[in-house]
Amino acid sequence: MMSITKLFNVLLLALTGLCLLCGGCVRDEIPPCPPMQVVIEVTDKNYFNIDEVERQGLATRVDENLPFREYVSTLFYALYNAETGELVEKQSTFQVEGEEKEYSLTFPDALPYGRYALVVWGNLQSDEPLGEDPTTSELEEYDAWQNDIYVVSDTLDYIYGNESFRVGLERAKGKLIVQAVDLPNYVDFSTKLIDNVYSYVSHNFSYDKVTEVYTETHWKQPNDIVTETLLCPSTDLDESKLSVSFYDYSTVESQRSRAARLLTPEDVQITMGRNELTVVKYIYVREGDPDPDPDPDPDPDPDPDPDPDPDPDPEPEPDDGKFFVYVLVNDNWESQHKMEIE
Repeated sequence: MMSITKLFNVLLLALTGLCLLCGGCVRDEIPPCPPMQVVIEVTDKNYFNIDEVERQGLATRVDENLPFREYVSTLFYALYNAETGELVEKQSTFQVEGEEKEYSLTFPDALPYGRYALVVWGNLQSDEPLGEDPTTSELEEYDAWQNDIYVVSDTLDYIYGNESFRVGLERAKGKLIVQAVDLPNYVDFSTKLIDNVYSYVSHNFSYDKVTEVYTETHWKQPNDIVTETLLCPSTDLDESKLSVSFYDYSTVESQRSRAARLLTPEDVQITMGRNELTVVKYIYVREGDPDPDPDPDPDPDPDPDPDPDPDPDPEPEPDDGKFFVYVLVNDNWESQHKMEIE
């Protein structure tokens, strides 16, 4: 039979072990989850067809090793619970600073493991184009119409051992480049109207809301004109109509003299694409001049020295000139047919 002393020692040992066990549970602390980190890079630094347009001298390839802010100067992001759709965190539009080539987001330690949906917008000037829903944006309204907007969205499975993610911003618009060659000296103003382009985009590049875009350009250097316009994609292939008019700016408001100072080629059907350059060339030929070459010698003989004391230009008279219009397609200028000026 166990003595009282032995029984006491056994109980004491058991109590000591229990205390050590309980004390160990109290001291052990669960470390916080490693925070979720997202590295944002810029995917579309150059347009898809930049090389063929650069060969025509109408665009320049951008260095792809510049700081992030050289491509995307502002960011906006929103994080959602992917299961419930609840907005978890939102950061309003802010300026990107620094020389880093990528931008890193680190979310709070308190963010629990789970499945999240991230939406990031680039180059917005304010939150206004997003309205009440940060997963969509107006692109031709507010302050977004003249900006090169970027967007990316992704679903992030934030679990232990998988806390770091990488996403790439892509361009939401394309660019229309219009070149006008050999216009009369008095022409220094143009208008453009482009229809059947979208004005609204979702986080996954679903476009909506068909619109038309009107622009005006007043330039100081006559004869050789290049204009650029950021536009959303067309509704379909060759569905956007480009209407251009060329003016003498000093007579834009004068209906009486406009007939002698206005050149209006026929409309051209074009296709705008996301992250693509659409290039249209107008060559004006006066009556009696030979048909033009859309791809002339890049290094012609120099012109003779001009008369240092020329007579003043006479008041221009309307002529029976014509426009030759070309669209750049796969490195070739495709003629859109000769257009007589009435």
